[in-house]
Amino acid sequence: MGERNRQDRDGEETQSNRADAVEADFVTWRDIFETEERTSERAEVVDENSELGENAERHQERTNALDALKRARELFTGLPDDIDDSIRTYVSELPQWFRRSPTIEARIRVGDDVFETDGFHQTTDTLTAKAYTRIGTSVSITVVCTDQQPSTGQRAWTGTERELAEAVVTLVKSAITRWEIDSLKRVSDGVAVLDSDLSYAYVNQEAEQLLGQDSEELRGEYVWDVFPEAVDTIAEEKIQTALDTQSLTSFERYNAEKEQWVEARVHPSDDGVVIVFSPITDSKVAERELDHVLETIPVGIILLNAEGDITRTNSRAEELLGLSRHKMDEKGYTHPDWDIWDEAGNPITREDHPITRVFETGETIQGFTHGITLPDGSERWLSSNVAPVKREDGSIEQIIVALEDVTVPKRLEQLIKTFQPADEILNNATAGEETRQAICELLTDTREYQYARISEHTPDTELIESDLQEGAGSVAADESVPLPIQSQTEVAPAAVAVETGEIQVVTRTQSDSRFARWRADTLDHGFQGGAIVPLQHRGRVYGLLVLYTHRGEAFGGREQTLLTTFGERVGQVLHSLETERILHADKMAELTFESTDSASFFVSTSEQLDCTIEIRDTIPASDEMLVHYASVQGASVDALSDLAEDTDRAAQLRQIRQTEDSPGGELEIGLRRRSLAQTLVTEGAVVTTDTVTDGRAEVVCEVPLGTDIGSLVARVQESFPETTLVSKREYTPAAKTDAHAVGRVLCDIFETELTDRQQQVLRAAMYGGYFQSPRQSTATEIADALSLTQSTFSYHLRNAQQTLFERLFDRINR
Repeated sequence: MGERNRQDRDGEETQSNRADAVEADFVTWRDIFETEERTSERAEVVDENSELGENAERHQERTNALDALKRARELFTGLPDDIDDSIRTYVSELPQWFRRSPTIEARIRVGDDVFETDGFHQTTDTLTAKAYTRIGTSVSITVVCTDQQPSTGQRAWTGTERELAEAVVTLVKSAITRWEIDSLKRVSDGVAVLDSDLSYAYVNQEAEQLLGQDSEELRGEYVWDVFPEAVDTIAEEKIQTALDTQSLTSFERYNAEKEQWVEARVHPSDDGVVIVFSPITDSKVAERELDHVLETIPVGIILLNAEGDITRTNSRAEELLGLSRHKMDEKGYTHPDWDIWDEAGNPITREDHPITRVFETGETIQGFTHGITLPDGSERWLSSNVAPVKREDGSIEQIIVALEDVTVPKRLEQLIKTFQPADEILNNATAGEETRQAICELLTDTREYQYARISEHTPDTELIESDLQEGAGSVAADESVPLPIQSQTEVAPAAVAVETGEIQVVTRTQSDSRFARWRADTLDHGFQGGAIVPLQHRGRVYGLLVLYTHRGEAFGGREQTLLTTFGERVGQVLHSLETERILHADKMAELTFESTDSASFFVSTSEQLDCTIEIRDTIPASDEMLVHYASVQGASVDALSDLAEDTDRAAQLRQIRQTEDSPGGELEIGLRRRSLAQTLVTEGAVVTTDTVTDGRAEVVCEVPLGTDIGSLVARVQESFPETTLVSKREYTPAAKTDAHAVGRVLCDIFETELTDRQQQVLRAAMYGGYFQSPRQSTATEIADALSLTQSTFSYHLRNAQQTLFERLFDRINR
């Protein structure tokens, strides 16, 4: 292929040389027609020698040829201001200098530009001549005779006419060459012209400097012989692409020796390529500085040109969009592969796209929030600021897009909106099963979760697989979620959730090493993450909320916090429903426990001091400390304090009020271990009496008939072995009076409307004598016992009182 190209080039050079020779042959002709007088003189000589055999027709042919060349000299000598106009004029006049001029049409082609007379069309009988300029541009002339009638026969072109065509091509070629070289001399960039077989045809002075080679040395040399180091590089690829596709392309090269960057723009033609070299070292330095800036800022940056094509991105943008720069370069902002949507999940159309709006209005758009589905299927929320860069005439030259990841706050916002409607469900809850079903339906009726299930759990019992079996409460968002979801792999993380009271999660990217089977099962179901949320209240787990989602970045820290709070709210309601069930049970069981277990501080103290201690309330002050409000008879506070200092329970005592029958009084006692009564409350019993006398505790509590009393006793004896159930009495609660009804309302409000901390503060204030006159305890003293600041205690107390009485009066006035 290369050899044939070289042979073609040699043939073209031969033809070009022949054209140069024709030009030399016509020197005598130019000498003759330099002036009108000399032309006339020559004609007279011809007339005088007509008897020697030259006929009149040949005489006219030569005269026409001389006139044609004279006109060519007038149009093409020097450097015409507009050579196209000169060629256009000449081709329109050319037919008159041929025999049968009325039927002659002509065409001159210079590179890709064509100049022809009106009515020109190719025939089988043509007169052609072709040459090449110094930089490889082809120049050709074609003359046709449009008279093709049978009687005329094939047109025979005379030798003079053929010589004229060759001479005209040579003159036009010379003019074009001068014009091209003059134009290239005025170009500040380097220019190198390669012919069709990629040999140097022309190199200007600027290109000589950039290439480091003299133009005469390069002329005729094969480009890859001169620069073998560029073979199989982007330079060879781009030049070949330009030839194959006949489209403009470019590439950049770095000259390490000169420490110089050069941009090469490759312009293809049928006869080769023209490469324009521009030094871009300064712009490269500026570009690198810009890249440094773009790579150090925390937001994603995308630059688009006036056509909407992406021209530059930084690494943060690649990360946010899940695409490499190369992949993004292939896309315009309207490419169908971009999957962006609004808050409702509806696709954002091209008309509503912020970039389109900036192109249309020329105004900046800030804070355009939208979702995007990444190539890996995960979803992300972005906030886009889109601004135009304008030219002096006001047209848009560039668009700058700044992207910020707002997935976390947006997800949190959406999750909060998801959970808000649950308040109405929880506030109006009357039955556990209905409440669980409604919550699951609520959570799956969003984009956040595709599956939800609430499994019941008996507090402080061992979790078994049947506790996690899928029941009526299981809800899937759509038919794409296969049901039922098997629960075997959920047992281990569920057990940890019950034991620790903390949410357990698994995602595609991370999980607890103990939950590998759960993670694999989650991914096999097509989910990106799963969570098991304990529904707890005051340390007791009443159920487990199991969630699965398609979201790739689910169950982050903030979402876990939100789910934990939600789980505590649901747990509180389930506890209230359980309490309601106890209080409204048709039949109750009254249980009386006796304990002589010295592990109880009150049992040990009453035995040593021979006194009676009546425990009126127990309030959690922290994860480790319980505050008891008790009445003591038969022992001084100082005696109790002395014993407290010697115990390993780290008891803290404060006298609230001294009774009239000394010794004795009302005390606030802080302990690091639970009492017998508190253990029963934790198990769901309602304690009515808790009295300790002379080392023997008697605790009376109520549970609904049907409660597993054996299990209850077993769990109490785990903490206090020297404890015995001494009696069980079944009874039917009496009908409630109006006074009881009001009390029930207050109890409901207390349980469902007040937070745990508000309940604790209100109880501590009541039993600590804060409401008595004069006060038995100050706000500071009670706050210290609960490990709170005085201002925090007062804040919770005021809110608790306001909520309690507002809700009471609301219900009374209905």
